[in-house]
Amino acid sequence: MGTISLKNKKIIVVGGNGYLGSFLVKALKEKEAKVFIISKNCKNSDNEFRVDITNFEDVNTIIQKINPDIVYHLAANISRTRDFSIYNSMAAVNVDGTLNILKSLENIDSHFIFTSSSEIYGNNISPFKEDQAPKPVSPYSLTKINAEMLIETYCKNYNKKYTNLRLFNFFGEFMPEDFFIPQMIKTLKRGEDFLMTKGEQVRDFLYVKDVVNALLLTAENTNSQNQTLNVCSGVGTKLNELASSINNYIESKAKVVVGAIPYRDNEVWEMIGSNTKIKNKIGFEPKYTVDEGIKILINHL
Repeated sequence: MGTISLKNKKIIVVGGNGYLGSFLVKALKEKEAKVFIISKNCKNSDNEFRVDITNFEDVNTIIQKINPDIVYHLAANISRTRDFSIYNSMAAVNVDGTLNILKSLENIDSHFIFTSSSEIYGNNISPFKEDQAPKPVSPYSLTKINAEMLIETYCKNYNKKYTNLRLFNFFGEFMPEDFFIPQMIKTLKRGEDFLMTKGEQVRDFLYVKDVVNALLLTAENTNSQNQTLNVCSGVGTKLNELASSINNYIESKAKVVVGAIPYRDNEVWEMIGSNTKIKNKIGFEPKYTVDEGIKILINHL
């Protein structure tokens, strides 16, 4: 396994001030990398560039100026809706925006690392393996698999290094409240009942620091190059079981009300990933159990 030191490497994190991006940027700085952020929500500075990735000229100008060794592409338009009226606006960011970054790297020797989603598997038989045919269930997951295929095709045509990382569900400190786990914890801590579905869905959760570790290992190991890898624990957790353990940890008069809201259309019931490939390729193994991560989060919120 060829290893690469990130010290003094010029690394761009597209979406570097988003939730996961901010954790990654901090970790890269601890590795003494030279980190640059491209985002449409940051203030311009020596290492932060306010750029909308749907604008090729702006993206190209900044990337040519930086001449990066590694590019992490975390920026995305995310939505859980199954409504296809949003497809064009999603594709403009998630597919066309991705192509703009790739085209900006055409004459630069860099490693392009893309964060895709476990949602591209849809209702495949779990545990999901990287060689299964995708079955996207939403405009978002469709744009993610389209972006993956674009990256693979483009990079093979231009002899570029890439890695597609299919991230499964993750959680951690500072996570926005519209995500399931922090929403539940904050609601209960406020003394309000938390309403949820029957919670029979099974998900594969990772604590955010494990996800960041997988992102670092991807850049540090040449074995990750030109690969598609699941970033997951390989362990399934039922949402109603997760809810009852959170309810037990939090001393609150409020409770989780299971079955209070209906399931969404086209629900995916079991999303567990196989992490055999990522273990073999780059030695990634989660350091935190779901329980350990939940306890850290409850103490933090």
